Amino acid sequence: MSDIPLIPGRGLSTRTATELRLDFLKSKEIKIDAIADYNLEINSIQNNIESFIGSVEIPLGIVGPIIFNNNKKEYVYAPVGTLEGALVASMNRGAKAIASSNGFTAKIHWQRMVRTPILLLENSKHAQPIIDWLKANFSEIKKNAQAYSNHASLIQIKAELVDFSLNLKFVYETGDAAGQNMTTTCTWHALLYIVDRLKNEFSEYPFDYIIEGNAASDKKVALKNIEEGRGIHVSAQCDISRQVIKDILRTTPEQILKFYMPTKKNAESVGMVSYNVNVANAVAAIFVATGQDLACIHGSSSGLLHLEYIGNKVKPDGIRLHLTLPNLVIGTVGGGTHLKKQAEALEIMGCLGTGKVNRFAQLIAGFTMGLELSTYSAVVSGEFAKSHEKLGRNKPISWLLKSEITPTFLHSHFSELPANWVIQNLVWKDTNYLENGIITNITSRITKKLIGFLPMKLELKDGAFENLLIKSKAKDIEVLKGLHMIFASIDPKLSDLIKQQKNELEFFQCHEKELVVYEYLNKKGFKAMPTFYGKYINVEREIYLLGQELVCNDQILLNNSENNPEKWTDDWISSSLNCIFLAHNMLESLPLEYPSLLNIFKPWNSIILYEKLMDILIDNCDEEVQTLVLKNIKVSLLNIEEDCKKIEWPRSPIHNDFNPRNILIRSNEMPCIIDWELSMLDFPQRDLIEFLSFVLSEKFLAETLLNHLHNHFNSIVLRKGPGHNLGFKEYLKASEMAVRTYICCRVSFYEISGIIAKYDFSKRILAVSIRMQKVILDELKSHKL
Repeated sequence: MSDIPLIPGRGLSTRTATELRLDFLKSKEIKIDAIADYNLEINSIQNNIESFIGSVEIPLGIVGPIIFNNNKKEYVYAPVGTLEGALVASMNRGAKAIASSNGFTAKIHWQRMVRTPILLLENSKHAQPIIDWLKANFSEIKKNAQAYSNHASLIQIKAELVDFSLNLKFVYETGDAAGQNMTTTCTWHALLYIVDRLKNEFSEYPFDYIIEGNAASDKKVALKNIEEGRGIHVSAQCDISRQVIKDILRTTPEQILKFYMPTKKNAESVGMVSYNVNVANAVAAIFVATGQDLACIHGSSSGLLHLEYIGNKVKPDGIRLHLTLPNLVIGTVGGGTHLKKQAEALEIMGCLGTGKVNRFAQLIAGFTMGLELSTYSAVVSGEFAKSHEKLGRNKPISWLLKSEITPTFLHSHFSELPANWVIQNLVWKDTNYLENGIITNITSRITKKLIGFLPMKLELKDGAFENLLIKSKAKDIEVLKGLHMIFASIDPKLSDLIKQQKNELEFFQCHEKELVVYEYLNKKGFKAMPTFYGKYINVEREIYLLGQELVCNDQILLNNSENNPEKWTDDWISSSLNCIFLAHNMLESLPLEYPSLLNIFKPWNSIILYEKLMDILIDNCDEEVQTLVLKNIKVSLLNIEEDCKKIEWPRSPIHNDFNPRNILIRSNEMPCIIDWELSMLDFPQRDLIEFLSFVLSEKFLAETLLNHLHNHFNSIVLRKGPGHNLGFKEYLKASEMAVRTYICCRVSFYEISGIIAKYDFSKRILAVSIRMQKVILDELKSHKL
């Protein structure tokens, strides 16, 4: 045994001992740099862990608000820790449904914590005298037990003889603590008192004993605990209206109730101890965030879900949900609740400290009921499988690994790197200001490929340092599957339409378009973009990389300003519009060199999809005037092909996502345009309309919009660009069509996606877009034209 290496400092929770352990692991060539980069105060965790070496992080999301009806109407939120994509979104959908139906109520039935010692007897006849003695001396036993805790209260001792084992069940109430450790201590001292007294009073009864006989089912599921109690027994209830089920859950009461009894019978037939959909997901996520004992997730996730109809059985007014969590082992004091971040998480729920454990249990039940509602609705509506769809493949593909990106790799594949850059080393950078776009975030949910921004700092041979950004593109099919998943959680029919129309949408060939457009603009000398360092494509391995300048935060005056139109100065707006005009001119010949790269935007080929988008947009619109406009736009889709053919203005390559999410203002006040992955052939006015919908206020002056349109038109005439000889009226016709299709195809996307992930700007740009259409239509009708 002497040759077994010993980890140093075992049992010591000091910084010195921690450093010794880390050095020991490093000597074994075990890489732990990230783990060792911890922020915990070692003194604060001495009672929580032994042989400490560092920490791991679990992302934290926020769910809510949900309405909790506890004597008063209260909006509450829950922090949840998880690595499972779509969980937070589903919990939020359930919370929104409950909040939209006037909230939930919850009731605490009791709180119990148990320990089950064994007295092992030599003769079963000795059991009854000992049982009688335990009853007669309960007060003294209780006094001895409670002397070792400020929270535990012994309320009962049950005794049951099984063969020669006298099983004792100590039943406690534990206040605001979960109570597992304290009841162990209390029971141990009570047991020592019992043993000492029994040896004196029943010396002729030989026996042995242990502190826990496993009948407490500690951190295990047991039917007896569900019936008799271990932890907090809490129930929650809510009524969900038919309209909420339709608008938010995208199903019907009939569909939900149709499958309730069959699935419940199936659960019974396979021996499930309780019936629920996925209580464990919500319980685990809240436990992680709030410093609970994670091993108790198993027992605490016993959940009994009951559904019934409200009103008419044939056509119910809605459904009533009742969820019981009989064994919720939680605490708002003790355990990990004292750690700073966990304490803050409890504070978010208003559940930190003494007197808060019952509220904590009630809120867990409410938020868990929301997840049950959302997931069950997803299952019965057909969206569950779609929202969990993973990327299917016929053959294994060797995807790019981050470790492959070395100085040699960069020099071999990025031909536009400066000749004087001799890269010796690279270090990956963490840039908080650099956010992956919506498409990357969506796609990352369905693939494990290395995609998104890869920022790095380069060390050159001459001792200088430079920054580089590699953008790794997902394939269009992956993007579409990500969209399919997102829309499946909103409306299964919508997700099916996305799949059917995939080759008509702007996402088609997005992985190639951005690389080619950047390279083409660089060749033409376009300056309003990051410096281009080359592209690398490996079709077999599905690698699509763009190398470009990393524009650092100290070089940026404005970034990610989609929610802040007030930050855009008149000069910045004008210069951005001028830059996109120059890009349009430079890209004019692109379709000749790459004839199959860019789709011509033909919304009439996907009219079923856009009608569906408009239906959902109209259903979620609260403004009466806006609703009327949207209905008219939807009707116009029937004639959109004919209307487009009447417009003589030529189409050309456009950015098709030209908004403040994709425009930086450098410190020299020069715009920097990024993300050309959605490029298409369409009216160039489309880029202006989208940009102005973000930077104009909702009450902009008609003159302001018309000035921008006149300036753009005059620039085309001056440079004799496409359409220069057609006149301003024809220009305005194309502008009106651009607004109309922008509302149908992009604003609807933002608004509908906001059902799951709220975009603060979506309602504002809808209002601005509708006003822009009115201004243009009024101008077309004026006597001047």
